Amino acid sequence: MRHANTRLLFDYWTARRSGRVAPARADIAPDELEALMPRLFILRRMDRDHHVFRLAGETMRALHQRDLKDHNFLSLWRGHDRAHMSALIEGALGACAPATALAEARSMNGRSMPVEMAFLPLTGPEGYVDRCLGLYQPLAPGGLGGRPAVRHVLREVRPAAVGEPAFEATAQADAFAANDL
Repeated sequence: MRHANTRLLFDYWTARRSGRVAPARADIAPDELEALMPRLFILRRMDRDHHVFRLAGETMRALHQRDLKDHNFLSLWRGHDRAHMSALIEGALGACAPATALAEARSMNGRSMPVEMAFLPLTGPEGYVDRCLGLYQPLAPGGLGGRPAVRHVLREVRPAAVGEPAFEATAQADAFAANDL
């Protein structure tokens, strides 16, 4: 987590968990996140290839120059980046743990802007962890010169932590590490 807003949202999410695997969507109080609201988004998982915006803050709407509600978040990505973002979100939901990514938002005329994204799992009204509270945090001022972002290029991912591997698995992997047989 590079930006202070990412850490702030993580701390809020952690406090809202109250010992549960993930806070409920209903536990998120917009008035408590007023300073972050322009950069927040909420995604709902429909299936592995469709994580639909339920909410997209003003920062995202302004940068993309359109309303993103009901659009698939993964449509902002291409090729391997799309597959990696799908895996990152699926991992966060499956592990019930935060994940982050660094990317470049790009316009048609080649301008780019670095952004940090955070994905924090939420429990939906049906009782399933099927939503992510997200942060879309630009890391540089200036934007894209008035042009809309048309795609993103992934630069770094930090997947959800799922715990340390068992000792036996580590020891077995070490036993087969030599390639000079």
